[in-house]
Amino acid sequence: YECCLHGLVATDREPLLRTRLEALCGDTNATHKELYHEISCIPCIETPVGPLRKEDVMLRLRIERDPSDPLNDSLARSSVVLYGHPEPRSSRGATVRPAIYAQVDSDNAAQFASLLGYKFHSEYVRSGYWVLYRNTFKIIVSRILALPVKGDIQSAVPMDESRNWLVQIIADAVGQEQVPRMCEQLDEVKALL
Repeated sequence: YECCLHGLVATDREPLLRTRLEALCGDTNATHKELYHEISCIPCIETPVGPLRKEDVMLRLRIERDPSDPLNDSLARSSVVLYGHPEPRSSRGATVRPAIYAQVDSDNAAQFASLLGYKFHSEYVRSGYWVLYRNTFKIIVSRILALPVKGDIQSAVPMDESRNWLVQIIADAVGQEQVPRMCEQLDEVKALL
C-alpha cells in the first residue's frame, strides 16, 4: 500500500519550505531534481455509468526524464503505475491506496498500455525536486504543467495560474498491517513541515 499526504505551498513560501527541508533532511546536495511526463490512460471499454463504474481503474504511464536534457529519449525511463481506489476511511489523515509500479521499455510504453486495453485520456508534466527523510519518506516539491500540444513537453505551461507548489510526502510501500503506523509517522512529518 502507498501512504501519502498532499498539500499546496504558495510561491513566496517555497524558499521557507526549502530551508525547513534542509534542516530536516540535510544540505541541499541531497536534493534531487525531477521531471516527469505522466500520461493517464483509461480502459478502452468503460463500464456503463452506475455502481459498477467504480471498478474501472486508471493506468498511468510515467516517463522520467533527465531535467538537464529533457528531450533526450535515450535517457528517459518509463514505468506503468496502477493505483487502486483510495481507502474510504476518513479517520486517517493520509491517502492510503494499493499501488503497483512496473518499469517498461521506453520505446513501447504506449503500445504496452494499448495491449492491456487502455487508451489515452490526459497528460501533464511534473517538474521540481525531492528529498528523502529518514530514508523512508520521499518529500516531493513540484509544479504541475499542462501540455497544450499533445506529447510535446516543450509546450508545457503552468496549470495553476498562481504557480503554487504541490508538496507530496510519500511513504515506502508497506503491507496492510503496517499502514496505521505509517499514517502516524506521516502525521509527525506533516507537523515538522
